[in-house]
Amino acid sequence: MVSLRAKYQLANYDIKIDFDATMADLANELYVLTGVPVSGQKLICGGKQLPKESTVTIKQSGLTQGSKIMVLGKKYDPEQDAMYKQIVEVEKKCIEVEKRLAGIEEEVGGITRGHLDRTLHAQALKTLEKRTKGSNDELMGMMETLDGISLTEEQQDCRSKRKSVIGRINKALDQDDRLLQKLSDLIKNGVP
Repeated sequence: MVSLRAKYQLANYDIKIDFDATMADLANELYVLTGVPVSGQKLICGGKQLPKESTVTIKQSGLTQGSKIMVLGKKYDPEQDAMYKQIVEVEKKCIEVEKRLAGIEEEVGGITRGHLDRTLHAQALKTLEKRTKGSNDELMGMMETLDGISLTEEQQDCRSKRKSVIGRINKALDQDDRLLQKLSDLIKNGVP
């Protein structure tokens, strides 16, 4: 075992690691301590950049007991991540669809309460059904978009955001299905 001291910004971290551990092991340990993703780390010791190869051991890298390592790099910021931005865009589209579905439900409610001449019911209900089916297709497209986004282990914030947006889309799909069923019943049986 070797004791090392890592410095990231104003914080110091004491690390005990096996001499035969790899630089990848050290980088992972530093990720846990500092939050700087391994891919974005730059490790400096004695004015020289340490090797990043995962096959190089601590001993081979030239680190010794008490070596001081400076960790350079930025913590992961999901707001700057292109995938995160894509997920947020899908969420915005989902919110738009939710508003449209609420509007359609309101229109159906108006029809069932007698706010539309009976002679226009069939045409209005078919139009609403078509709009509802369009919303369903849009929501399914959003699911496919989210399914196509591949995330790394380091993108935990993106993963949880995607999960919450998927939950939101599923709720909207359930609302859409109930609305389609109601419209189908009204078209088949007429407005009471």
